[in-house]
Amino acid sequence: MPFTGPPAPQDTTVLTLASDSLTLVPGWAAVLVALAFAGVLVVLLVLLAEVRRVSSSWTRFLSSAEERSRPLVEHANAAARNLEHITEVARTDIDRVNKAFTGLADGIADASGELQHRLKDLVALLDLAQSEAEDAVLEGASRLRSLRAGLGNLPWPLSGSGQARDAAERPATEVAEVDGDSERVLPAEE
Repeated sequence: MPFTGPPAPQDTTVLTLASDSLTLVPGWAAVLVALAFAGVLVVLLVLLAEVRRVSSSWTRFLSSAEERSRPLVEHANAAARNLEHITEVARTDIDRVNKAFTGLADGIADASGELQHRLKDLVALLDLAQSEAEDAVLEGASRLRSLRAGLGNLPWPLSGSGQARDAAERPATEVAEVDGDSERVLPAEE
């Protein structure tokens, strides 16, 4: 016969408390939180659907506005490029004109300086020519006076003809200077 021993003791003991209303509160609170979460989830899904609908309408509006404004933007870009090109051409032309005027002004200034220098040289040359001419005229007048005075002292004619008698009877002439530049022949005093 087999040996049967006393029954083995149980190692787990389960106790159940009697249900009352306080023990049900955490269960009901979990259910309420789950229902609130489900409600918020439904509201969020509806809100996301509405945002998607608004987003698609805005996307359609923006794409149609882009299509409508594309020619305007292209014309504005073309006008801006044309204005930039015109500005660049005008700037280039103004720079060329400025350089030309600067070169012209420099050339005029150089020519003016050269002309002034040449005019000074010409005035100096004319002064020298006038001085030389005055000296030549005065020297010629002086020699002419000397020649006249010398000729007036000579007996005319040197031969014994009738003209010699006339010359002997004629009084001698004297050269006198009047007014500094003009001369006058005066009869000699007897």
